Amino acid sequence: MNALRTDDFRVEKHNAEWVVTFTPTGARFFFRDDGMETRTSESDVPPEDLPTDYDPLEIERMAARLAYLARGHGI
Repeated sequence: MNALRTDDFRVEKHNAEWVVTFTPTGARFFFRDDGMETRTSESDVPPEDLPTDYDPLEIERMAARLAYLARGHGI
């Protein structure tokens, strides 16, 4: 498994929602300002081309951590 890096993610603010995109696949995670995940989008990459060397649970955890930090909290 590849280790995730913060460079693998893009964080954007859209109205009252934080959007964290895992750039290798295009999967997006949406968080409200209170930190609750509102929804997740599927990958933009066809299933046969998805990188298999990343743990999907770790991707989601990292997305949540980055959204938390983007909202102004420290770890």
